[in-house]
Amino acid sequence: MVLTAAGAAILLAAAFVSDIRTMRIPNRLNVTALAAGLLCHAAAGAWSGWQEAASASGAWLGALQAAGRGLSEACAGAGAGFALLLLPYMLGAVGGGDVKLFAALGSWIGAREALDCAVYSMLAAGAYGLACLAIGKRRAARWRLLREDAVQGGPSAEAVSAADGATSADGDGGNGGLRKSRFPFMIAVVPGAIAAWIW
Repeated sequence: MVLTAAGAAILLAAAFVSDIRTMRIPNRLNVTALAAGLLCHAAAGAWSGWQEAASASGAWLGALQAAGRGLSEACAGAGAGFALLLLPYMLGAVGGGDVKLFAALGSWIGAREALDCAVYSMLAAGAYGLACLAIGKRRAARWRLLREDAVQGGPSAEAVSAADGATSADGDGGNGGLRKSRFPFMIAVVPGAIAAWIW
């Protein structure tokens, strides 16, 4: 339990720093974290199975079966994390890196905890977006609570959007100067993960 919590915390911290700095969560981080989560659960299962059957002649078989159970639980968590963010991704609310992040996170914390984290993260993202709208989109962008980017023929898939399609003051570009306001989704994921851990 401590090891999986530590792995998830390291993943979230690294993703948070990357998302805040670049608005991206690199594939290298997600793939490495996913592989580590699967390996960790398989190894923990094998160790537990070996300990339980240490005195029996079939200790190796028990360890192998327990490793398989641990691996299947990690795979179920990864699949759940991926599936939970797939619809928001298709709607343009989150980016592909966020979907992969939740798959990697699910491999560490399991399917149920991934569901809780996704729900709390969406609630936190909604609250953050409403707060930015309350103080004004331009002021939020000036305070760097939101980031503005030129719209490239469709909704951004990098983060939850708080856009209203306003035209920027500079008004240049081939799309009439339309700009989209967004924020790194990890701003919502970290408090969502903390809330899921507490409750």
